[in-house]
Amino acid sequence: MNSKNIQDGEGKPHFEKQKRVFKGQAVMEYLITYGLALFVILIVLAILVAVVLPSLKAPEACQFTQPGFTCNVKPHTLVADTDNNVRLLFQLDNTQGKSIILKGVLCTTAPAGNVRKADIDTTGFTERPMAAGESVTIGGPTADITNSVDCKEADGTTDVKLAANSNFRGSLGVLYRFSEDQPDAPDRVAVATVTGTVQAE
Repeated sequence: MNSKNIQDGEGKPHFEKQKRVFKGQAVMEYLITYGLALFVILIVLAILVAVVLPSLKAPEACQFTQPGFTCNVKPHTLVADTDNNVRLLFQLDNTQGKSIILKGVLCTTAPAGNVRKADIDTTGFTERPMAAGESVTIGGPTADITNSVDCKEADGTTDVKLAANSNFRGSLGVLYRFSEDQPDAPDRVAVATVTGTVQAE
């Protein structure tokens, strides 16, 4: 009886020690297995970000945030010159239902919600009356309005520089007034979201 008690007394701690060793091994195996799986997933994601995402082209879209104008009846074009300066060529359609006077346009990387009237530089822009339903092309040498619409960074001064086949995401601002507005009435602004792939000149 004493011998059995001694064996039980000695065997129990030894068994518990083995149990702890096996438990520790199981935890280590679990951590290594799932750690490796996580590492592989991260590697795959890094490859997708580095290789696949840059090759995806931005959708060609020009959409005003409020009714009154459209710029998607004819596709717009984003062009990079030899120095990678980007400019916008587009057609503006007056769907206001009344005539307007176009006073200036802006291409910027700023989000549509951040474009303000003061951001649109009218220097050198020739004001253009537009009848209700009229469309005008803007930005090219043979366009109705030949002023170059150079795209600016959100700071308003730095030229956007993108190589051909790069993706552009930004905004188009249009400064205008209704022909029937009072002479001292403030100008109005309409803003569109513009996305697309830059083309070489």
